[in-house]
Amino acid sequence: MTRVKLLFILVALIIINTVSAQDSHTLVTIGDNNYSIEEFDFIYGKNNSYTEEPKSKKEYIDLFVNYKLKVHEAMAQGFDTLDSFVKEFNYYKAELAKPYLSDKSVTEELKKEAYQRLTQEVNASHILIRTEKSASPEDTLRAYNKIKSIQERINKGEDFNKLAAEFSEDPSAKQNQGKLGFFGGFMMVYPFESAAYNTAVGEVSDIVKTSFGYHLIKVHEKRDNRGELKTAHIMMMFRPDAPESVIAEKKARIDSIYQQIVKGDDFGTLAQNFSEDKNSARNNGELPWFGTGRMIPEFSEPAYKLDSIGAISKVIRTPYGFHIIKLLEKRGIKSFEEMEDEITNKISRDERAFKEKKVVIDRLKKEYNYQENKELINQLKENASIEADPVFYKSLEELTGSIASFASQEVNTGSLKEFLQSNRQFTKKRKAALIEQLVNDFIEKSILDYEKSQLENKYPEYKFLLNEYHDGLLIFEISQKEIWNKASQDSAGIENYFNSHKSDYFYPEKLIGKAFFIKDKKDIKTVKSHLTATPEISVDSLKQIIGTDKIKCINGEFEKGEYVAIDKQVWNIKKSEGKTDEAYPYVYAIGETTAKKQKALDETKGQVISDYQTEIENQWINQLKEKFNPVVNTKALKYSQKTIKSKP
Repeated sequence: MTRVKLLFILVALIIINTVSAQDSHTLVTIGDNNYSIEEFDFIYGKNNSYTEEPKSKKEYIDLFVNYKLKVHEAMAQGFDTLDSFVKEFNYYKAELAKPYLSDKSVTEELKKEAYQRLTQEVNASHILIRTEKSASPEDTLRAYNKIKSIQERINKGEDFNKLAAEFSEDPSAKQNQGKLGFFGGFMMVYPFESAAYNTAVGEVSDIVKTSFGYHLIKVHEKRDNRGELKTAHIMMMFRPDAPESVIAEKKARIDSIYQQIVKGDDFGTLAQNFSEDKNSARNNGELPWFGTGRMIPEFSEPAYKLDSIGAISKVIRTPYGFHIIKLLEKRGIKSFEEMEDEITNKISRDERAFKEKKVVIDRLKKEYNYQENKELINQLKENASIEADPVFYKSLEELTGSIASFASQEVNTGSLKEFLQSNRQFTKKRKAALIEQLVNDFIEKSILDYEKSQLENKYPEYKFLLNEYHDGLLIFEISQKEIWNKASQDSAGIENYFNSHKSDYFYPEKLIGKAFFIKDKKDIKTVKSHLTATPEISVDSLKQIIGTDKIKCINGEFEKGEYVAIDKQVWNIKKSEGKTDEAYPYVYAIGETTAKKQKALDETKGQVISDYQTEIENQWINQLKEKFNPVVNTKALKYSQKTIKSKP
């Protein structure tokens, strides 16, 4: 499992709850560092539950000490200062912080809303009046007034699509009259999507503001999501401006191919030999899965009309050529549980994330008693409108006081100046338009940065998990140097270790023959008597004697310790740790046994290296104990146990 996969598994296990700070009780001291019983409990509770043989806390404490000793040695050798470590740890730290900088209730609401929209498709038209992201207030007002006047004409009964063709600033509107066709969730920017889904069929939305400008949306139809299709096609290509003679030639060729399909020729072979879409032709004409909006309507609509797997369309025409379509597979929309991770990832990259961020910012402002200096902010806005760049930045240095305050923090004009200078959009022409938004962005960034710095104090489980990542990365690096590489590269040491531990490396005793697995105990004697009389009797014959579903046979080699019943019969082992077939718990085996056999080094080198690594690790741990002299406070362990017992 990669470290990144492990990260997301661990993050998924976090349940965000406000946890009151606990008194720290030192369990282990190494040098100047104290490690609390709370951290030990966190690691013990999470990791010990995944082991096949869980340990008691008293047993686990040795592992905890060894774990921390390795971390100390890694830091002593400077692994925590390497650029590679710092970069990877900071990445994990940012990812681990995300759940604490979000609002769970809003996230759940957004996920459910998104899934509901994915189950439906909307057919709509729109009119767009564009605005630049950094438009001046005057330009923004001009665009709004224009869309408002169009809205008034629609309200008076003028045709929406004719107005779209005349006034919309969407480049395609002249040709399609603003018609967008069907679309689903996540296919449009979030404000546009919300307006479309929240507008009734036949109605026109109110004016909608997006990053592109102002929109009016008319909803023509809504339908259930039709799912996805996998198709294959055979294609004759031509350019949209191709002469009629070329189009006629292509049509004649694809009509000929269609007739071959009607006669029973193989579609995939014809696609390989004749389709001009070479990418799909190599794979029998097969195309990727697609849903609404992923293919042009001229192709997708005939494909969705195919009513059965294997059905083939007549020749259809799109702007890119002629096609014959074959339906290969069809699937409906997945369940919410199946799509939840995908939806969550899409939300994080979508404008929906701003909605979640606003809830978090509002909560933190209230928690930290946020105060804003409106007078100073208005002064900044005024200076940005009238002053040239050097003069404006000079004014930031001269303005005294803080822009805002929260908790123990002051947001001052000096740090704001650096933030504004680093923003490429904040230029002479755009200062006035952007200043209010950028000041707000800077304040929000300051609040979030402060909250990140407080996470370890506010949430013990975050602190412990972050420590675990920090330590885990260091242990990986130091173990590679001190254990794994040393063992794998030390050929003489591997050979010496093998020679000193040969008795650990044997092929076990085996039975080579047949094992008859029997369902009922009463049938064992019957099977045994028939095999004694006729050793070559077939399992089919035995099935006829005792019943078809009452016996099965396995030919091969059976190691000592592999099956409980074979161990008991062949080697007279009364307490075996082998396995039992619950459906066929009784066994009668025949064949020859072989004695255990010494393995050569080449036959077991992997296991020898692993065992040699364990020996090197044990020696290294002993050296670290002498070097760092860890001290364990057993009273803290008793306190932890009492606390757990007292919980309801």
